[in-house]
Amino acid sequence: MVLGDAGQPQAVRPRRVVLDAYAFIKGWLIATSLWVGILLIFVAAGYGVAAGRDGTDGGHVWGLLGLVIFYGFGVSLVFAAPLAWVLSYLLRPVRNQKIHIGAFFAVPTLAFWLLGSVLGLGWQPLLLIPWATVGAAAAIGRWAIRRDVLSETSAGPPAA
Repeated sequence: MVLGDAGQPQAVRPRRVVLDAYAFIKGWLIATSLWVGILLIFVAAGYGVAAGRDGTDGGHVWGLLGLVIFYGFGVSLVFAAPLAWVLSYLLRPVRNQKIHIGAFFAVPTLAFWLLGSVLGLGWQPLLLIPWATVGAAAAIGRWAIRRDVLSETSAGPPAA
């Protein structure tokens, strides 16, 4: 609620898009599971297939897959969940769900590119391609909960 809205009658207050806890957690789990699942496929294919082709022991691949799951969900919990919460809070006045989905693609893509660049992966624009997978997963997660959002001034979901 914005300062000054309390004095306005209910019918005059602007309608805002609100995510309840269920919708937020559902979107986060969908986005994170999708991204970590795709990352698991790439790691298994990249390291497991090479180990099988060389005839070497591929036991280290299981450890790598465990690290991908642990760090994938951990990074998502520490960085992506707060970013999604702030982004959803900032997008409350915007009723068009397509703008929400687009923002959930663009902002995580650029934020994780910035985070990866600060951590030493480099500032090359070509690195936006792998980070776009984070944005795509976030956009799909936001798309999945488009019908679960509520309007702050109504009991039902907002009109699309």
